[in-house]
Amino acid sequence: MELPTVDLSFYLGGQESQGNECFKLKESLHKYGAVAIRDPRVREEDSEMFIDMLEKYFGQPKETKLKDCRPDVSYQVGVTPELTEWPRDNSKYIKGLKEQNKPTPFDGPDKKWRFQWRIGARREYTKFPELLAEPVIPENFPEWKQVMDSWGQKLLDAVFTVSEMLSIGLGLGASTLPELIRFGTHLLSPTGSDLNLYGDKPGTVLAGFHYDISFLTIHGRSRFPGLYLWTSEGERIPCKIPKGCLLVQSGAQIEYLTGGYIKKGYHEVIVSEETCRIVNEKRNRKESLWRVSSTMFTHLEPDKMLYPLIEISDAFLYPPVLAGFQVEEELKAVKLSVV
Repeated sequence: MELPTVDLSFYLGGQESQGNECFKLKESLHKYGAVAIRDPRVREEDSEMFIDMLEKYFGQPKETKLKDCRPDVSYQVGVTPELTEWPRDNSKYIKGLKEQNKPTPFDGPDKKWRFQWRIGARREYTKFPELLAEPVIPENFPEWKQVMDSWGQKLLDAVFTVSEMLSIGLGLGASTLPELIRFGTHLLSPTGSDLNLYGDKPGTVLAGFHYDISFLTIHGRSRFPGLYLWTSEGERIPCKIPKGCLLVQSGAQIEYLTGGYIKKGYHEVIVSEETCRIVNEKRNRKESLWRVSSTMFTHLEPDKMLYPLIEISDAFLYPPVLAGFQVEEELKAVKLSVV
């Protein structure tokens, strides 16, 4: 099935139907933990240029990529090697799912590389200095900063518009959510999975069943399928993003801010039958077999307090906590933190 699509041009253009789009956005995130958006400021060719560069980067020898690794700051800049990040234990949630909606079995770390690149303005001081680590620029990619900054800013602009619309949909002032993320520690975090190694066996898990620790996650379209989502009612569905659209998913921070009205979106990335078919086609054409996702994680400013912004009956489930502390605890759970 295809997710509902929200056209940001109605909101950006101030059209009368913008209220309908704000409501549709809120309801899609509530029901699916995800929504497809169409942003007139983002072109398909921007995504293609970005993926072209990342395919070349991830296609380098392992030893070359490891020069860009910064485990001392919990991999919050630079490259994270494959088989490093572990999906956290979500077994309690999984037990409540119907058998046909259970995630694909996995028993180890993720088979994906990731590169973390900071996007957006930062405050000069924070209680969490590791979140302000200096960027890593790979050798032999003179275009790196320009391409990363350009694509990342387009995604961030889209999320700011989405956050305004979501604020309105939730009955809050339009600036409520944008102000919380204004100086957030946003990370453009493309992942790369080597389908030369992992692309021939359906059911291979590239990224195990998990949720994102952030506010909202936004992606462009990958060149390979394999992403599956869980709705708020626990139904597992394949994710199909319409051409020319972006995918937005709800993270742990938006669940906190809405007191569970919008739940963090569970998902997994696997090698499907369709993935194998495309792998064979691309192999015959001698094209790259790196599955790249143009993911960006947007975050609250780390020194902002996380707590429900709307009235709920069970607010005790979401006690106030600094966003930076929430991120630190989540990084420990997936074995990325050095703290």
